[in-house]
Amino acid sequence: MELLALRQDGPVARIMIDHPARRNAFSRAMWRELPGLVRSALADPRTRLLTLQGAQAGLFAAGADIREFEQTYSVPGEAVVAAREVQDAVDALAHCPLPVVALIDGPCVGGGVSLATACDVRIASVQARFAVTPARLGLSYHPDQLRLLVQVCGLAAASELLLGGQLWTAERALQAGLVNQVWPLHAFAEQAGLLVQAIAANSLDATRALKHGLRAVVAQDPEGLAQAEQAFLALFEGPDFIEGRDAFLQRRPARFPSHAADVAP
Repeated sequence: MELLALRQDGPVARIMIDHPARRNAFSRAMWRELPGLVRSALADPRTRLLTLQGAQAGLFAAGADIREFEQTYSVPGEAVVAAREVQDAVDALAHCPLPVVALIDGPCVGGGVSLATACDVRIASVQARFAVTPARLGLSYHPDQLRLLVQVCGLAAASELLLGGQLWTAERALQAGLVNQVWPLHAFAEQAGLLVQAIAANSLDATRALKHGLRAVVAQDPEGLAQAEQAFLALFEGPDFIEGRDAFLQRRPARFPSHAADVAP
């Protein structure tokens, strides 16, 4: 049984979490596998965005599999290795050059929150629940994961979530800015699909440039900002803008040249 799987759905590469016996908790093998799935998704020329989602309704990611804790943390030095595996998985999503959307339908706890905050957009159903409880185990969090959480929902909300360790409803997560949208169960799949389709319909060249630009703005990196400005200006002479402009003026859907790989294998 594959606990993580990559499913290519036209232009959407879906990373499916399928570990229902453990509420989709991540084993160490799953943390190690995730970066390779992201690389595989990016290697497919059809891919315009990725989603991270549970394979079954009512589940997202319930953090790390606690059954492995005793074995992992009883071996000297192994905790460092395990922490690096988690961070590599989070980095694979955070550094992905294409948009990544988290579809959260159920528990999103601990490492699940880290994975979600590494995505660009987070859509939740009303049954989603959020918690980050390292302090209950006598632990802190990797600074890179703390940075992502603060970027998403701000210092005050991040502090409450981490220091209090309380379970948040989807509505509380929306209020705090941890998620972008919350939908009732009957509308969740449809609304998530509409957002994914909207992203996929956009120019691939433009979404790459936008994501690079957003990163550069957040990091306030002078070199990254200069590159983002160059990419912005170059798009005005690119084939996608010419097609997008003509399609707009002609009131028809755009057929972006960057979508040329839209051919079934």
